[in-house]
Amino acid sequence: MAIYTYPNNREQQITAPATTAEQLGVAPAELQHTLRVAGLLQTSLELDTILNLFLGASEEKVEFDGAHFDFAPLSYEYKFGKKKRHTCSYRLKLAGEFLGELEFSRAKRFAQQELELLENILCQLIYPLRNAIWYQHAIMASQTDPLTGIQNRAAMDTMLQREVELAHRNNTPLSLIVADIDHFKKVNDQFGHSVGDDVLKAFAQCISNNLRGSDVVFRYGGEEFVILLTGSDGRSARAVANRVRKAIENCEYCIDVPMTASLGTASLTNKDSTESLFKKADQALYCAKESGRNQVVSFQSLIKTS
Repeated sequence: MAIYTYPNNREQQITAPATTAEQLGVAPAELQHTLRVAGLLQTSLELDTILNLFLGASEEKVEFDGAHFDFAPLSYEYKFGKKKRHTCSYRLKLAGEFLGELEFSRAKRFAQQELELLENILCQLIYPLRNAIWYQHAIMASQTDPLTGIQNRAAMDTMLQREVELAHRNNTPLSLIVADIDHFKKVNDQFGHSVGDDVLKAFAQCISNNLRGSDVVFRYGGEEFVILLTGSDGRSARAVANRVRKAIENCEYCIDVPMTASLGTASLTNKDSTESLFKKADQALYCAKESGRNQVVSFQSLIKTS
């Protein structure tokens, strides 16, 4: 369904892309351009790539200064050029499935013939766009822990590798926190795994509520969680870990049993890889548990005392 906000409101169902000049109501040369666009858009499942190809091809036929695509379910936004006064907007749907909103803008008004050209090209975007959205949903599902709703170990491996490379390249700080629920096995043994699952969900939410927007928490496995702190040195990491520890201790759970966590922190050095950084944080966590639990231990402190 395409909805035009200018020059007049109207609705039209987007069906399967036409394949002949008669169906499209265009000259054979226009058909060749449309089919070329369709072919280009089938070459990728990345939203950025598809939209960039589509807008580049659209610009060949209709002049515009800016474009903006938004798909709220994926928190995805794509901007092209600069927004101007006059706009034409499309709310994209296919068989009832919402596929986002696309807006074109420029300094002068769009003529009716130009809108028709945009619509013809837009028909070629619908299916590739839907496939890309499905692909992104599949990626998100594969990287999300189904119990807690936070990202999982696979997502952590990918993001940690990228952030370590960026930190080394830009010489910026990066820290890691590994957290583990104290005596979690007793919760499962005493109350059952269903209650244990509720505790894990509350634990993950408690951590998330006490992080900055740039920090990311992952469920590493079982009752162990990892927090990635971009732009944070060792001192900041310890401060975050202590804030999280206190929040966990004061969090309300579904059982009337005190819940605490042990946390280990480590900060990236010039010699660290993703593996060595994680091992350092995990070693600090082990020391926190061995030293009585419900505390934060930094890898740096272990070096100083050894």
